[in-house]
Amino acid sequence: MDILDFENSTYSVNLRKLTRKSRLGFGYRDIKDITIQDILIMNKHKELIKIYFGLGKINFTDDILDELGISEDMRIEKPGKIADYDERDKIVAKALVTVKARKKEEIAAFREMAKEMREELKKEKNS
Repeated sequence: MDILDFENSTYSVNLRKLTRKSRLGFGYRDIKDITIQDILIMNKHKELIKIYFGLGKINFTDDILDELGISEDMRIEKPGKIADYDERDKIVAKALVTVKARKKEEIAAFREMAKEMREELKKEKNS
């Protein structure tokens, strides 16, 4: 089921604030039954961002919103959603820029750490 089909269906959802251990329980088949943490590990940030801005009764904890690149000034009052698709797409793209920049920083830090570890191993072998 596509998120837009879900939005226009007769299925009702109470206001939900999802945590890392929560499961969506609806929508996309490939992420429906796994935890939010696992969805983040799978780098499916875009789907979660679209859910946040597109579904009025779905919210996430502050740490997840931060990880999704949704800053304080981008957050919306829940229950509520952005109904204008063009505006929603712009905000989703803005959040994804933040997520991608953070991922690049993490990768750079990991590479630096790996480089330091290799240098330490060389020093130990030469000792």
